[in-house]
Amino acid sequence: MQKRITLILVCLIINISYSQPTEKVAYKDTVQQLVPTDILFKKAQNSNYSISPNGKYFAEVVTTFSDNDIHIIDIDEYKIFKTIPLKGKSVQNLLWLTDNRLLYESLGKINAIDIDGTNASTLVSSFADIRIKGFYSFIKSFRYNSIISLLPENKKEILIETFDTEGFASIKRVNVFTGQKIIVVSGKKHKINKWITDLNGTPQLGIVADENIIKYLKYNNKENKFEQFNIKVDGVDYPFIIKPNSYLEQNLSYEGFGFNPNVIYMSSNINSDKRKLIAYNILEEKIEKTVLEDVNCDINDPHGKGIQLIFNSSTKDIFGVKYDNLIPKFKWYSIEFDGFQNKLNETFPSFINDIIDYDDKGERFVIHQWNDNESGNIGIYDTTDDTYDIMFYFNKELNEYRLSKTKVIIAKTRDEFKLPCYLNLPIDFKNDYSFPMVVIPHGGPWSRDYFEFDKYSQYFASRGYAVLRVNFRGSTGFGKKHVLSGVNSIDEIMINDIADAVNFIAEKYKVDKRKLFIFGHSYGGYATYMSLIKYPNLYASGVALSAPTDIKKWMKTKKKEKDYFTYRFWEKVLGTRKSKYLDQISPINFIDSIKKPLLIFHGKRDKTISVNQAEEMISELQNNGKDAKLEILQNEGHTFYDSNGLGYILDSADEFFKEAMNKID
Repeated sequence: MQKRITLILVCLIINISYSQPTEKVAYKDTVQQLVPTDILFKKAQNSNYSISPNGKYFAEVVTTFSDNDIHIIDIDEYKIFKTIPLKGKSVQNLLWLTDNRLLYESLGKINAIDIDGTNASTLVSSFADIRIKGFYSFIKSFRYNSIISLLPENKKEILIETFDTEGFASIKRVNVFTGQKIIVVSGKKHKINKWITDLNGTPQLGIVADENIIKYLKYNNKENKFEQFNIKVDGVDYPFIIKPNSYLEQNLSYEGFGFNPNVIYMSSNINSDKRKLIAYNILEEKIEKTVLEDVNCDINDPHGKGIQLIFNSSTKDIFGVKYDNLIPKFKWYSIEFDGFQNKLNETFPSFINDIIDYDDKGERFVIHQWNDNESGNIGIYDTTDDTYDIMFYFNKELNEYRLSKTKVIIAKTRDEFKLPCYLNLPIDFKNDYSFPMVVIPHGGPWSRDYFEFDKYSQYFASRGYAVLRVNFRGSTGFGKKHVLSGVNSIDEIMINDIADAVNFIAEKYKVDKRKLFIFGHSYGGYATYMSLIKYPNLYASGVALSAPTDIKKWMKTKKKEKDYFTYRFWEKVLGTRKSKYLDQISPINFIDSIKKPLLIFHGKRDKTISVNQAEEMISELQNNGKDAKLEILQNEGHTFYDSNGLGYILDSADEFFKEAMNKID
């Protein structure tokens, strides 16, 4: 089905989760209790949901323990039509081939099955068509396949991308009846690692990537070869290249092709501070139009979440764009779709109503309803009778608890710079008493905080804290000036901005200035260390997770590991390679300046920042008589995935902060 929303994400794949329909009810009245961490961090069981081309069925994958099932739901009857057990197979993608047949990807294989569970077959195996001979033939023959397009104008074939063990990608047409494969373009022949196609399935660009550079190439028909793809603006050629030393300064980002093979959609900040969405004509080498721009933010943050481009096969044009401003926004170019969106917003004003998918007639839409203080749901909106039926809740148990609304705040720094921030007040907030506050600096630091359902904020807010998230200078998504101000200043401007935002909020709200705390992961953990060092009288205590403590040693490790892209990126943004400077920005060299209690967590299996960084830090802290404690999570890496472990960390942090408050009181 081509009349389908196309999500164009660069260097990012987002898996969304779901469950089966249970009842057509609105959210229940909530109770005021501490939300348990096992409920707050409960992982959704459902994923890969979509609607059939005729609008009759809703399909999803339901995961229970290690088993996966495909659930087919009859929308009219509002009941499960069929449960198809996959016997432990994982599913990376689930698509409707026809009204009665599905395709799903599983670890490099592409499988087909009818919606009643019959006629199951492997359409594309995870091995080369011609087995490679030799001792290592099994490994060398492995192929990872993914579906690029269902080729709506060609009912016999689909388009797939096949990755070999050398890292090259080829595009093939596959006959869905016979399994016959025809190579459209060979990655090994042209040394291409990834392809970009338009919505007709035609390869348009090739990507070459190694540890030093990412290049976008365009086929030159006259020269019969691939060559560097450039964008011409005002007579100047801008090569579409991403380098580690210019990663933050890249002025072009690929967003997608539509149905017109000559037009590429890109976000660009050439001649502007904020990124605009432009339509560029490759043949005529000119910008056809500026599709969308926003004075407050980048239309797309190439270092964070991607934008969503929505196309329609009937009009062969772009229907709409979803992007993240201070809050998510939709821009519709279709009067009809704009009307649907307005109806949903009027009927469900407390939700952001994302259109995920829709049927061929454009009558039934799959909607993701969510907001900043509820887990949300997936439902079907029927435009013929304006009804909305909930297919499932992401976390129905969580909806029983009253959670904190998120305020968008623009804080001002000491030099009058404006910082976009998100503030959650305590659940039991009242105007007649003051309350403690936790600031949570984001990681990266070259990323940003979003208006979203933030579980860490909800945890602390439910336990009586205000929670502040700050898009300090260096954060992405708010223009060139905002992000580049953080270069060569991870220990100065960023840390000062966090402190200024804390003071700004403390003045505006009834925050108890004696009870300010800081909690952060990765760079956020580094910011915890440096904030306690630079502002010993501002924070009562801090919690640092997975944070670097010795920048010089960390950089040497990256160079030794031959992680050149990471090494050269940080070499650039730190501003200098001099040992003296790296010593100046390393928390381990300022143990004497840490006056407040510190709690440290680190994953034993962390390959991004070695646990040795935390172990050496705690050794120095304890040898100098500091109030500090380290806990190592034996089975975790850089990011903590285990919900029980996350609950333990947060409960420990809450107890740690309350101990500090008891001493103050």
